[in-house]
Amino acid sequence: MSHIDSYPHEIVGMFGRLPVYHPLEDIEGEDDEHFTGDFSCTTGQIVIGGGSGEHEGLILRKPAAAVGQFLWMLIGDDRIDGGRDEWKELIDFSFYEREIIEFSGWSTKTHAKFYELCTTALPHPYDDDSFELGFEAWLIAGLGEFVFYAMPELASELMDKLDDPYRGIHHVEYNNITLIPPNMPVYANGGNAFTMTRRNAPKA
Repeated sequence: MSHIDSYPHEIVGMFGRLPVYHPLEDIEGEDDEHFTGDFSCTTGQIVIGGGSGEHEGLILRKPAAAVGQFLWMLIGDDRIDGGRDEWKELIDFSFYEREIIEFSGWSTKTHAKFYELCTTALPHPYDDDSFELGFEAWLIAGLGEFVFYAMPELASELMDKLDDPYRGIHHVEYNNITLIPPNMPVYANGGNAFTMTRRNAPKA
């Protein structure tokens, strides 16, 4: 039994072999990067890994800042039709934020294995030669992309200010959190976060 199993939570997908969770009530714990115990996490955050008894937790502490950094990547690389320069003032705050993510209780070995996963076992792995801003910026932008598309309510303080946010975006950038099919059993005590249906499923 992992730390997160002591609290109501749902699974939102898989980051490689690691589950990604959303707590359904605030989780209390000890937040110390040198402590190998349990993390804290709120209902406004998501976490990769379930903590002690599972994989150490990687908590997305500031989803809106992660979304902001993702959008900066799109605008800077001219990946949105029309540019959306009017968003720059709204998302500028994200590059002044600190502690957007937290590696709770991670050892050097955990960091090394996670880096290996991110460079070898994801649909769109990290490539140090092609992503100039570094590994942590890549990770934050990828988590921001997921929140932007799948759980925008976690970043409502930013999303509510964006005019027609999905217009003009045509390309996949990261897409490294994969969703779980609706009928597949999951271990999260709150079940699968997403209800999905196949659009062209044959009628019974």
